[in-house]
Amino acid sequence: MRRLLPLILSTLVLSANADIDRTKKPEPGPAPEAAFPDYVTKVLPNGLKVFVIEDDRKPTITMRLVIKGGDVNDADKHGTAGFVASLLNRGTTTRDALTFAKAVDSLGATLEAGSGADAISVSTSGLTKVTGPLLDLFADAVMHPVFAQEEFAKAQKRTFSALTAQKKEPHSLVGKLMNATLFGEHPYGKFTTPESVKAITRDDLVKFHATWFAPNNASLAIVGDGKAADILPKIEKALGGWEKKDVPMVKKAAVKPITGLTIHLLDLPGSVQSNVIVCRNAPSRAQATDLPEVNVMNSILGGGFSGRLFQNLREKHGYTYGSSSAFGYNKEAGYFQATAETRNDVTAPAINEILGELTRLMTEPVAEPELELQRQYNIGNYLLSLENAGRVASRVQDIELYGLAPDFYKTYAKRMAAVTPATVKELATKYLSTKDTAIVVVGDAKQVRESLAKIGKVVLYDTDLKVVK
Repeated sequence: MRRLLPLILSTLVLSANADIDRTKKPEPGPAPEAAFPDYVTKVLPNGLKVFVIEDDRKPTITMRLVIKGGDVNDADKHGTAGFVASLLNRGTTTRDALTFAKAVDSLGATLEAGSGADAISVSTSGLTKVTGPLLDLFADAVMHPVFAQEEFAKAQKRTFSALTAQKKEPHSLVGKLMNATLFGEHPYGKFTTPESVKAITRDDLVKFHATWFAPNNASLAIVGDGKAADILPKIEKALGGWEKKDVPMVKKAAVKPITGLTIHLLDLPGSVQSNVIVCRNAPSRAQATDLPEVNVMNSILGGGFSGRLFQNLREKHGYTYGSSSAFGYNKEAGYFQATAETRNDVTAPAINEILGELTRLMTEPVAEPELELQRQYNIGNYLLSLENAGRVASRVQDIELYGLAPDFYKTYAKRMAAVTPATVKELATKYLSTKDTAIVVVGDAKQVRESLAKIGKVVLYDTDLKVVK
């Protein structure tokens, strides 16, 4: 009987597969109604908003704290928030930098921080069994950083070196010029310079921390193996003594939308290629209520190897190794960008092809097979991202930070599955018009300026991003 069992199973499998037509691609299943996990919300007496996402699939825990107000609160000393974030795990009032690092390593954990446009985030991950000591280190870094002068001096030195190198890096320069062009005097348009770094002192870091690091100006998301009823008392014990405070309102310059088609060329003499960004203003994160649908539309245009920009500029014309597009969303303003790195002699033709693809998406209905490919690709990527605890935590916090609808991520996959050719055309017309567009180029002006002038008015910049008259 044991000898016959494999033969029987084999026969059953062959029989089951006999009616399958392997020449036809299987039809995808329907998008899940709600893939995003449920979570528990609690506001501590000091105003800290806590979100607990229970996930017992792995014996780990991830905690992510968000402080509202990142680079936008740097004022005239751009880079301050970045230094504050980078030094949070470099020593506290009870542990110097080496002692703190050894304590984290001894737990087999990670603890790091970073600054973005709208917020500073502090994240830690480790095994569930070390939650207690890990939470102690986490709270110490958030509440009691010392910003030691020697650590600050090291960070300044590293930043000076990076800024010097960036003056020769087209990728860095084109990104800075895009932000300056789109956002102007708004903090989103500012960037760190050697002068701003030199002006920052340790007292500025202490003041920034004292001003913005407040429980009522923060949220904490916890994803991991544990019940909310068990973890919340530990959170309150560790962070409940964090004092609530009044957080100031900061008045910022308004973003002036781009009008007309202009070209902004940063001269990098000797460069053998041009870095190109075709960009436009876009809605803020809260205003981007059609984000799931826009993601599908953008994938058709520039979503990797299958995107139209890649197929056009690389596969058809051989202008570049790759070309893509993306939308970026901040709390107060967003942007669209289509990018490429091209040979100098085809810089202008490549830009014209990008503009042509934008127009094509606005005027020609997308074919259903092409659309279905991007629908399924985006749904799959979204569902896969839910396996990442950090991504889940950030999305839960985004709902609070940006004022999104409570069910925004619950309906995300379903909304992407419902995108039609008419939806794509409507969104392209809404967000991709080539009339009010900035074209940002970093390259050798002697080789590309004349051809670019045939597309639109050219404004010339040096590597300090200052207009050359």
